[in-house]
Amino acid sequence: MKVYVAGPLADAEAVREVQSALVAAGHRLTLDWTQEALVAENYASRPDASAAMAHEMLAAVLDADAVIVVTSDDDGRGMFVELGAALARAATGALDHVVVVGPIRRESIFYFHPHVRRVATIEDWLTSVD
Repeated sequence: MKVYVAGPLADAEAVREVQSALVAAGHRLTLDWTQEALVAENYASRPDASAAMAHEMLAAVLDADAVIVVTSDDDGRGMFVELGAALARAATGALDHVVVVGPIRRESIFYFHPHVRRVATIEDWLTSVD
């Protein structure tokens, strides 16, 4: 299955751990945005590069068979855009798996949308889809 993993930039290590578990289970990432080449700060100072990154990230969400959102104590911004895109696809029947992994820390009403499945660990989701 093609999978996109969203999460806060400040908690990229937790995202990498989820990505590793998915790949080890035989799934393929549509994009690993945690790679240093893709992660940028000061977006306004690099508008062309930032626009390209935003396009690439959204395209990866649109290409995914599953979108996983990793919860965190850190505030996320882009992860909620990615969650919104995933929910829009799910609402039209184009995406079956929208998953929030981990304890709800920075609560969003969209974590409770009917198309979202909440699990404690990525392993919980993996055992349900294998």
